[in-house]
Amino acid sequence: MNNLAAWCFRTAVIYALFGMIMGEIMAASGDHGLMPVHAHINVLGWVSLALFGVFYKLWPEAAEGSLAGLQFGLFNAGTVVQAIGVTLILTGDESFAPVAAGGSALLILGMAMFAFLVYRHTRS
Repeated sequence: MNNLAAWCFRTAVIYALFGMIMGEIMAASGDHGLMPVHAHINVLGWVSLALFGVFYKLWPEAAEGSLAGLQFGLFNAGTVVQAIGVTLILTGDESFAPVAAGGSALLILGMAMFAFLVYRHTRS
């Protein structure tokens, strides 16, 4: 994927804005029931993707090929699916637990792929 570092940063700031707006809405309403979703969006979306971007900028060869693009896509899909699943669970529908679990599985797979790329490209 060309310019994967830039895509990581672009996507990360969207998550950051969404997470911050969500936090402001919770603060204004006094309803903090979705705080876990807010936290996951900020940590997974903003922090993790920004750190992925730093890595791909420092080791641009790691961003070459399809594995890095797949990692980016899986991690993003996992973040969105997990956030939707957890939101629906927290608003009272426990039947969405498998959706949240599926999102978590995508996140773990995406992070495992990232770990592989890190270890492959940072060997001395």
